[in-house]
Amino acid sequence: MLGVYKHPQNAKGHIKLNSKDKSNPAVLTFRAEFTAYSSAFISIGILPMVQLIVPLWCLVSLGMSATMIGIAAGARSFLAAIFSIHSGAVLDRLGVRRVMIWCTVTGIILTLFYPLVPMITSMAMLQLTLIVFLQLVTGFMHTIGWIGCQTQLGQLTKGSPKHMGRFTSVSNFANFFTPPLAGWAWDIGQATPIGGAWSAFGIIALCNIALWISVVIMPIPDTVIVPKERPRIRALLPSVLDYKEAFRLFLIPSVAFVVMASLFMNGLIQVRMNFMSIYMESIGYEGRIIGIITGFAYFIAGVTALPTEQAKKYLSPHWIVIFMILLSAIGNAIVPVFGNIAGLTLSTVIFGAGVGLGMAYILMLLSRSVPVSKFGLSVGLRTTGNRLGATIVPPIAGIAIDLAGGNIGAGFYLMSVLFTIGAAGLTYLAIHSRNIKDTFSQN
Repeated sequence: MLGVYKHPQNAKGHIKLNSKDKSNPAVLTFRAEFTAYSSAFISIGILPMVQLIVPLWCLVSLGMSATMIGIAAGARSFLAAIFSIHSGAVLDRLGVRRVMIWCTVTGIILTLFYPLVPMITSMAMLQLTLIVFLQLVTGFMHTIGWIGCQTQLGQLTKGSPKHMGRFTSVSNFANFFTPPLAGWAWDIGQATPIGGAWSAFGIIALCNIALWISVVIMPIPDTVIVPKERPRIRALLPSVLDYKEAFRLFLIPSVAFVVMASLFMNGLIQVRMNFMSIYMESIGYEGRIIGIITGFAYFIAGVTALPTEQAKKYLSPHWIVIFMILLSAIGNAIVPVFGNIAGLTLSTVIFGAGVGLGMAYILMLLSRSVPVSKFGLSVGLRTTGNRLGATIVPPIAGIAIDLAGGNIGAGFYLMSVLFTIGAAGLTYLAIHSRNIKDTFSQN
């Protein structure tokens, strides 16, 4: 097959991918590795573009309050919070490539509907309703695609630290490059009769087209059996058994640790990505500068994700994850202290360093905690936690800002404190769970 060289085989002729066996590492073809990383680069890169443009558009062009912006931002993750487990199971049943093709096509079409909202109605509540609908659907399609990217690499490498570190690094570099691109498109559009919304969402649609191309040429791993027949409607519908099986995985302490750590880290990312643009716009910065500062966090994260293999020689991976959550919380908490570029860059470096190494280990540890056949389901479970946090965190931060009289710093302070308390809970779990110590102390 095209996905993996026939390197080590089992009795049935399939590739044995076991990253715990250092003498038997996963060897990927160029096409398999290129499409895995390019799909990840584009897919995750779309998210910060939307997170930058939608709040900025709602504030500058539509005049919405912080609470309304928080609701619009959180809506993007609502369906994903409910159906991510089902999405992971569908990816396992129907195949990553097939599902992702449909998701990317839907994303291309619906992204171009955003700029039409103020043309359809001038009523603020109706505008919010339409934006929420678009966020619900496009956010869900994007989340399925992102689960697919992670599932594809997990199936190929079985949690190889080298490949997971590269995957995280590529993903973070994407988040460095795409926000300035979106900010540039916004500024260009704002300076012309076209408007910032059309140019910015047009760039996002082009990225979706590039993702579709990458997915179309994506090979299927030898370890995965994909049905040839057309999928039945029943296979696409949520199954109670999928949810039972996923939450049975969650009862394993090591899996629960990773899911909660991912929720906390992603919650910190949501605060940063959804409110950094509003904060910087409020103190006078334009879209390109906002995009550069926002994206720079992920440049730092991309660099810090690379030494994943070396870092675990000095500290157990689960302790690294906890420390990285705390570091990211500090990076967010000090944002309101600064108004100049130097200070904002310092907070960005601290935040990005925590996200890079922390997320690399979160992905690695989850892949090592479950069998290949459950990768989609386990990623769906982790994504459920992420999307749940992404649904409730922006509205909570927005409400805190409005209650503080429009003080955006209040949102950063409150959420940093809450996630620090969450990290303390993970520390307690790590100290008292034998399963976590045994699972995460393995090389």
